Amino acid sequence: MLVGLAMAGLGFAFISNGQEPAPPAFEKATGQATPQPEESELIDSDGDRPKQVQVQVEFVEMSHEALTKLLFLAKPVSSDATKQREQVQEMISKNEAKVLETQIAVASSGQKATSESIHEFIYPTEYEPPEFPAHGGSDAGNTPKNPPEWSPGPTPTAFETRNLGGTLEIEPTISEDNRLIDLRFVPELVWHTGNVNWHEGKDKLGNPFHVQMPDIYTLRLNTAITLVSGQYALAGVVSPKDGKGETDMTRKVMVFVKCDVLVVK
Repeated sequence: MLVGLAMAGLGFAFISNGQEPAPPAFEKATGQATPQPEESELIDSDGDRPKQVQVQVEFVEMSHEALTKLLFLAKPVSSDATKQREQVQEMISKNEAKVLETQIAVASSGQKATSESIHEFIYPTEYEPPEFPAHGGSDAGNTPKNPPEWSPGPTPTAFETRNLGGTLEIEPTISEDNRLIDLRFVPELVWHTGNVNWHEGKDKLGNPFHVQMPDIYTLRLNTAITLVSGQYALAGVVSPKDGKGETDMTRKVMVFVKCDVLVVK
């Protein structure tokens, strides 16, 4: 009988060392729940399965005063801004802040990816000055037979394209333990806020002409940081535009980023 009890104990030790889940009878007898593996342990258990990274960037706008109150006496000791993001979410629910944009892109480790929600805005950048057009010849006194008309102002000869809207460029790299992500990313929001007159005048016939260039406002962040999978990080703070397209120093936009390592299965 003693030998049987010893063998039973030895068998239980083998099961424990093999990390097999304890049966319900064990939980009932000991009053302890079977420990559940953490997310990182689940990722490690997938071995050589391919993995990719989901990057989520959020632009949250609030008043400059509210931002100062949020950060006042804050003493962050790590890059984890999840608690801070929870505080901002409470502000959003109270209409003390609002989400301007949320951008998401997925890429494999070491690869680049781009997510765009844009309108292609085409505008002229070079002009030819007004000039006399060719005429049908002249008489012996070098007087034009048919006097030419003056061309109607400068003529555009070169154009450029600017993407208006939201763009997110990412390049994540997963660490060997699948817990850390080195992320290089460039999120930006772009608006066309109006046009600026660079030159104006009248041709010889009295017709007015204008040479205009677009006024573009951009919120952009270009950085490289290291994140823990599943945790938020505060990547930066920028200032939005006002109703006239100028920088509004009374408001601020917090840029949060979160990376999640996903197992392909």
